[in-house]
Amino acid sequence: MKFGIFILPSWPELETAHQGRIYSEAVEQIQYAEELGFDAVWLAEHHFTRFGIIPSALPFATYVAARTTKIRIGTGVSVLTFHNPIFMAEEAAMLDVLSNGRLDFGVGRGQVVYEYNNFQVEYDSRTKRFQEIVDIILGLWSTPGFTYHGQYYSVDDMTITPTPIQRPHPPMYLAVSRTPASVDVAISRGLPILTSANTADEEVLGIRSLYLDGCATAGQRPLVEAMPFFRLTHVAEDVKQATEIPRASLTWVRDLNSLRRTLTGGSEIYRDLDEWRRTRTVEPPAYETELKTTAYFGTPDQLVERLRWLEEVHQVQYFGADMGFGKMLHADVMRSMELFAREVMPTFR
Repeated sequence: MKFGIFILPSWPELETAHQGRIYSEAVEQIQYAEELGFDAVWLAEHHFTRFGIIPSALPFATYVAARTTKIRIGTGVSVLTFHNPIFMAEEAAMLDVLSNGRLDFGVGRGQVVYEYNNFQVEYDSRTKRFQEIVDIILGLWSTPGFTYHGQYYSVDDMTITPTPIQRPHPPMYLAVSRTPASVDVAISRGLPILTSANTADEEVLGIRSLYLDGCATAGQRPLVEAMPFFRLTHVAEDVKQATEIPRASLTWVRDLNSLRRTLTGGSEIYRDLDEWRRTRTVEPPAYETELKTTAYFGTPDQLVERLRWLEEVHQVQYFGADMGFGKMLHADVMRSMELFAREVMPTFR
């Protein structure tokens, strides 16, 4: 089994001075992950939110490449529909060169309505735009004098430089939603899929099952060894600490994401989360339920048991641990990473 670390620097407090520290701690966690033997780090793009303060994953990933030597660097994901496809192809290729071929390029179309409205991109155009951008990036990476005419984007006789080190191109991953159609797109392109760390096991495993069934129907080999199964993760020697330390952080992430889904514009950065909680009409699941369905919090033995179930029953060969979510303290994240690497990972290698 391979292991990755998912890094999403969050800004739970509104003191501007803290943002530099948040970035520094994220980089320190990535460097420690490399030292501990994690195979990859994954970085996510978000906008207008405290949930994640990486508005563009590729520049941050380029900085990470300069501060590391061997860990693979994934975007999980870059939202293509907010970027120029030519520029994205060039920037990703440059990162692949600078990192000596360590880029895993995860891409998606995004689902958050207010982000689309703020960028003044038509929400209903996102699927078609995304497909055209993927076509253009793959074409520019592999074809000198590339020409493409789509509904939203066109290029004529275009050659970019640099070109990626990895051949035929850096691994591309498609983020998939709950619909079979999004899984079918990944299968038709022969690409592995990415799923959310914040969605319950049952739903994520259902998506992966659709992927496995679709590959069987299409006569393709499923790329399960390349597909990280992302989970919110915290490990401690004591069961009570393992579940109580991340409680406030999981609750913050869950509630903030619920608030974001109600917005059609603007930002939630200065919204009063506690006031929103008092007025919401749908009650969230109990924390004890989330511990069973979504969060992988526990002792090393408990994590080994859950990962063994994923491996033996659901063909999971790549686990991605999201440990620095929400309000998690840097010291707690580092301790959890060390314990996971020392007591859990060796069981599966």
